[in-house]
Amino acid sequence: MADTPEPGDIPAREPLPGTPLIVHRIPSWGIAGPYLHMDHADIHATYAQVVGHAGHFPAQGVGYGQRTVQGRDVDNWLRGSLGFWRSSDARMADDGLIRYRQTAHHSVVTFVPDRASGVLINRPETQVTAAAYRVTGPAGVTQLWRGQAVRDAIGTCRRKPPAGWPAGWAHLMPDASVRFEPGGAPWSAEAIYTAEPADEPASWGEPCAECRYPASEHDLSRLWGRSRADGAGCTCWTYSTQHT
Repeated sequence: MADTPEPGDIPAREPLPGTPLIVHRIPSWGIAGPYLHMDHADIHATYAQVVGHAGHFPAQGVGYGQRTVQGRDVDNWLRGSLGFWRSSDARMADDGLIRYRQTAHHSVVTFVPDRASGVLINRPETQVTAAAYRVTGPAGVTQLWRGQAVRDAIGTCRRKPPAGWPAGWAHLMPDASVRFEPGGAPWSAEAIYTAEPADEPASWGEPCAECRYPASEHDLSRLWGRSRADGAGCTCWTYSTQHT
């Protein structure tokens, strides 16, 4: 977990520090000064949840009594809470710390980011910018992919609910690599892909006649559902049965 010190408790009605987080599309709803939409916030993959006790009412947190919470759960929970409770307030500090309370009279719940866990990729075009990536699948096979192919994979990965390869969430790691995490059964814990920035080759070669991707991007570890323009599956992809 991150080495950020345990956050101090904040009394009821005392303003929360940080930039306000919003989920609605109309920024004039009672917001003075800078704000950050959840679609553009750097949400870490893992947080330590710290429940405060300085308010008049109990803090509302993710789950019940959980100390470690997943960033995707924090993201979904904040969106739901901020969208439903109009009196709620969430703020992100410069160091990524998130504080939330349902009303000014509630206690504060704080989310301390684990910076080593990476951040959820919610804007691939600006977060994943290398021209080429060295992609390694769960079988240890390494291939060179274009940056656009990695962003395509992220787009598939981020579907809600996740569908298709790799059916999980994409995390941008501190070293600018991308880690594709499983999204739950039937995906095994070992089925993790990583993509590290690499030098772009002089040529990617002729595109595949069926899927139009370069041959170096044919996923030899698992079928990824790329299709031809007419919707027929590309026969160049090797499929291996997945196990839980």
